[in-house]
Amino acid sequence: MLAAALLALFVAACGGTKISTLPAVSGNAGSTPIRTIALAPNGGLLADAVGVELANRGYTIIDAADTSSMMVRLNMNEVEVQKPENMQKFKSQGIDAFLSVRANGGYDGQPQGASARVVSTDTGKLLAGVTWQNAWGGQAGSIADRTMRKGLNEAATEIAIALANALPKGR
Repeated sequence: MLAAALLALFVAACGGTKISTLPAVSGNAGSTPIRTIALAPNGGLLADAVGVELANRGYTIIDAADTSSMMVRLNMNEVEVQKPENMQKFKSQGIDAFLSVRANGGYDGQPQGASARVVSTDTGKLLAGVTWQNAWGGQAGSIADRTMRKGLNEAATEIAIALANALPKGR
């Protein structure tokens, strides 16, 4: 009986995945619907996975390699890619938004945390922002911890859902 109570207390003390979304930017509801999103070239595996999840939700995704090629063709560099004049260049190519994802890895090869930002190519303003933190349970690497933590696909799905819910509708 005591062991069951301690186990319940231990599990309750464990933390689940945490996700935080930027509150709706005023005026987003009337914004141009987002249909085509370019992935930033430096987003890594998590950005690619978020792109796949957004594609599964009906968005057209320009992958990081194609975005990089487009940037070379349009005379842009990664440092200044989100300047308003560069966002207008993307807009002229039929791209509605630019997605950048940054992640840091955990001690077990799973993502520990991530942030994602979607910027309008029309206005240069932030349309959606998400921060995500992996779950934890007990001591790092323990069975409880490994059970609680989510992998790349689960993280990408949670981030994509949060982004899709925050973006202007109408796709």
